Amino acid sequence: MLAGSTHVVAARMQGRFLLLLILCFVGFIALGLPDAVVGVAWPAIRADFDLQLDALGPLFIAATAGSVIASSFSGVVQLRLGIGRLLGLSCLLTAVALLGYTLAPAWWVMVALGLLTGLGAGAIDAAINTHAAVQYSARVVNVLHAFYAVGAAAGPALMTATLASGHRWQAGYLIIVAVEFALAVVFIATHKLWPRSSRHHENHRPARLIETLKLRKVQLSLVVFLLYTGCEAAAGAWIFSLLYEARGIATGAAGTAVTLYWIGLFASRLGYAFLPAQVRPGVVIGACIVAALAGVIALAANLHPLIDTVAITLIGFASGPIFPSLIAMTPARVGGQHTANAVGLQVSMAAIGLAALPALCGLSAQMLGLESIPLLLAACWIILLSAYWALARH
Repeated sequence: MLAGSTHVVAARMQGRFLLLLILCFVGFIALGLPDAVVGVAWPAIRADFDLQLDALGPLFIAATAGSVIASSFSGVVQLRLGIGRLLGLSCLLTAVALLGYTLAPAWWVMVALGLLTGLGAGAIDAAINTHAAVQYSARVVNVLHAFYAVGAAAGPALMTATLASGHRWQAGYLIIVAVEFALAVVFIATHKLWPRSSRHHENHRPARLIETLKLRKVQLSLVVFLLYTGCEAAAGAWIFSLLYEARGIATGAAGTAVTLYWIGLFASRLGYAFLPAQVRPGVVIGACIVAALAGVIALAANLHPLIDTVAITLIGFASGPIFPSLIAMTPARVGGQHTANAVGLQVSMAAIGLAALPALCGLSAQMLGLESIPLLLAACWIILLSAYWALARH
């Protein structure tokens, strides 16, 4: 009788584990879904509001500010609400903000709503990453992050299909609003299944945010996250311009190189699951940074268009496992008391890197030419390698 009861309990725990894992996969897809949509919708939005080409900047700034705020304080909020409720309310906030996009009477209203989309996205990003870091292995976290790319690719495809079928850009956003609302209902309905907060020692209270910030290893990790996400985003944003405008490579070939960059990033995250179990995440991160640096140096050398394409693919492939593996190592590095705060801060710095380094590359291109971009990226990868080496020593 006792054995039968134990079997039932084990089956229920396994079912709960599987359900939460599936919800994490869905959550990562939903997180990526709205991120890249605005790029496709921008010409139509710009025409509706009669805007200049560079008017998109304030929307990105507002969204980045919201993301930084939400992710920085996500650890504190998780302790009060729990991960399930936080995910549900964040999806609801994102849905309401995107619905506001479709109803905005003026561009400044849409920019203001961008702050809310950033708050929702930042909270979702930090909450799911915290749960994944505590509950799953590095290989599972890498696969989860690979599915973010699925959402990031699906959003533009959805908006493209919407516009191609003769509908306005608002219709594409309304579909995403429906998805976000549905996810909010699912997360709130299942909130009791989610852990209340990240694991910590029973005899110790969860750390305050300022206590986590004082840790040297947390400070180093923030530098690593800032640099890595900046390098990843800057390469994705400027590779096409470098190849097409500076090196005279045809549109199709330059576009193919950019596509291979993102395919490489997705493939390496998915492929991480097939690495031998004894391979440590820290070793993978170090090897990937060195490989990406080699690819950037080869790109800067400008030897041949084919070599450029191979180098770009290598950069994307080597970049893939770095972010999720760093997230997965956070609990072991900082301890359960600091995990939620540390992950939130890391996601916050990642958001800053996503905005700052591509902008810095643009400034460099304006002042020194597009060929300065791979040189700047090489310098950033070298600093990243040094920062990660210092972090690994801790």
